Amino acid sequence: MLIRVNEKQFDEVLHKLKSMVYDYNSKIKEFGVYLKPYHIVYKNGKKYIYVGKYWYRLEKIRGKLRWIYLGKDKPIESMPNPPKIPNSTIIK
Repeated sequence: MLIRVNEKQFDEVLHKLKSMVYDYNSKIKEFGVYLKPYHIVYKNGKKYIYVGKYWYRLEKIRGKLRWIYLGKDKPIESMPNPPKIPNSTIIK
């Protein structure tokens, strides 16, 4: 399904979705894994934005934070369920 919105509406929706992920991540920080708030891919002149789709853990390597990819599925079953975010791709 394709939905067209203006820039202001787009920013509001993206902000709300990212806030849901940030709130969830603050609840699960003791597990040491995170739902990446957003991931941007540029391909064929288009910008694809994925919100709350990929799981990572953070590692500090030589003083730099690195996102270590864990997959699309919840890595630890005992964690609370992630927020209900539509499984869709945002194309800008």
